[in-house]
Amino acid sequence: MSVSGAHAPVEPSPSVPSRSGISEQTILLCCLIGATQMTWGSVVPALPLYADRFGASALILGPIIAAFGVGRVIANIPAGLALRWWHPRPYLWAVCLLLALVTSVTGFSPDPGVLIVARVFAGLFGGAAVTVGFAALVARASADRRGRVMATATAVQMSAGAIGALVGGLALTCFTLEVAFAVAVVPLLLCLLWDAVRPATHYWQSLRPSDPAPSVAVRADTPWSRDSPSGTFRLRSAALASTVVALAVASFAAFFARFGGEQGLTPVLGYDRGGLTPLTLGFALAAATMVSLAAMPVVGRLIDRGYRLSVLIPGTLLAAVALLLYPAANGPWQFAAIVVLYGVASSAAGVVPSVIMSESVPKHLSGFVVGVTRTAGDIGAVAGPLVAFAVYDSFGAWSAVAAIAAVLVVANAFLIRVARSSRTLPIP
Repeated sequence: MSVSGAHAPVEPSPSVPSRSGISEQTILLCCLIGATQMTWGSVVPALPLYADRFGASALILGPIIAAFGVGRVIANIPAGLALRWWHPRPYLWAVCLLLALVTSVTGFSPDPGVLIVARVFAGLFGGAAVTVGFAALVARASADRRGRVMATATAVQMSAGAIGALVGGLALTCFTLEVAFAVAVVPLLLCLLWDAVRPATHYWQSLRPSDPAPSVAVRADTPWSRDSPSGTFRLRSAALASTVVALAVASFAAFFARFGGEQGLTPVLGYDRGGLTPLTLGFALAAATMVSLAAMPVVGRLIDRGYRLSVLIPGTLLAAVALLLYPAANGPWQFAAIVVLYGVASSAAGVVPSVIMSESVPKHLSGFVVGVTRTAGDIGAVAGPLVAFAVYDSFGAWSAVAAIAAVLVVANAFLIRVARSSRTLPIP
């Protein structure tokens, strides 16, 4: 399939849809991103079964799981850079269809080597798909609705993560291991069908440097400015570079905390100190997801009214405090309440960097910047569990959660400082 836009799916001609039409298109693009993530979330319950199938020890699961992350790290930045030449719609269709194909046949892997290679390719195509989709979302979100758009994306991604594991578990219960991988791609194919019938026209416009200027007024103090009638952009390189670095550091910290804390230490401390069982921990995590989803519309509206830092600062501090409270939890109810507090606070704070990116980065560079931040996040996802459990084994629970909280606070303090100094945000 060509990604130049010459063949189907044909990129729709630019138009100005109604607000309800844009809302539907926003949900569609968010669902495409979420369904892409579900393709690997759904197969997580299936991967451990391959140790038994291949007659190998659980040690083989390390390379199998890491292979997917390696593919994502390789793909993120090149996938974003390619948006300077390739139209996003046929490009996203191509990588999504390739991801669906690779995932569908992964279940038939005859040995660990083939399975690992298949997971690398799944990481390549999956990483590219999320980078392209998110770059289009960042670049085309209207100025008055950025907070709500990014809050919607966050809500859909959280839902997709929760639903993915459920879909995988049901598929393994009802079907064979091979069929479970094919089932994992069904939501993605349904989202592509949705786009085929009602395309997300607003988001499928080219992100090339020759794009016309945005329809909204360009602030003079943003780290980029329009310097010719043709609508090309002149970067204020120092300010933009600082913003990109700050966004990358914040992304690293968010994934560091998510994988080192939420998915790493939280289950360990919940079982050892909180008195939780796998079932009650699952309920606590589900409750955190549901409360976070309910809070997203409010968070989005606050951000759209200019309260960027007023969401980011309290959210970051509350998340850090929740981490520090884990070792002090006395009983399952207290621990569950802390899990919910951390989930809501981190989710609210996590919307703001995406809005900063949408405001501060020229459209034709959005793919590259999304690739950079996602790569930084994937590195954080690898480093988080390694550091957290190394500190936990050597110095105990307090030191481990304090290390994660410190990374979270320092990274977001850098982002706040850059946001203030570059004056790219209205600060109430």
